[in-house]
Amino acid sequence: MREGLESAEDPAEAVIACTRILAKELRDSDWMDGCPVTTTALETVGRAPDIQQAVAQAFEHWRGLVSDRLRRAGIAEDDARDLACTVINTLEGAELAAQFSRTEKPLEIAGTHLARLINSYR
Repeated sequence: MREGLESAEDPAEAVIACTRILAKELRDSDWMDGCPVTTTALETVGRAPDIQQAVAQAFEHWRGLVSDRLRRAGIAEDDARDLACTVINTLEGAELAAQFSRTEKPLEIAGTHLARLINSYR
């Protein structure tokens, strides 16, 4: 996440870079290695409170990275926080859809629309 977010000066382009990195990692693993945090979350929700807390912290960390990047680009703090939540939720869903469909298309679509959304706040 950090690599993609820091790869471009424009935050919308940085989010697109994140989708490209996720797609490359999926493709390179022959679509086998999706997000281990999401997999862990789905397998342990409601059964392992310590793991569930660690998963929540991981998602919060990712949202923080995105929010910080958006704020550095001049987006207001409240908007950056909400947008970061949308970015992470969308990327996680798109990565899962890409993995199951064995195509980069869900990530490409997510990146395009997230970039448009981010640009609408600038």
